[in-house]
Amino acid sequence: MARLTKLAEKSINELPDALQIKARNIVSRLDVEPALGKKLLGKLAGLRSVRLGRTHRIIYKTEPEIIVLSVTPRSDAYR
Repeated sequence: MARLTKLAEKSINELPDALQIKARNIVSRLDVEPALGKKLLGKLAGLRSVRLGRTHRIIYKTEPEIIVLSVTPRSDAYR
């Protein structure tokens, strides 16, 4: 399974139950499909983002290993 930072783990635990389940499913899929999310540009180049419902994004990197950096509301995800 992809590694989670402490911030990402805390963020997932604070989500509503339905989003927690979906987030954990997406994180487990990253091992099989590391290109699941879209590539980010600009100051976030080198990272990827995958949607978690309409309101949240999972930000992760794939090199040298898959590490989930944050799970944040969409409005704050790209700052």
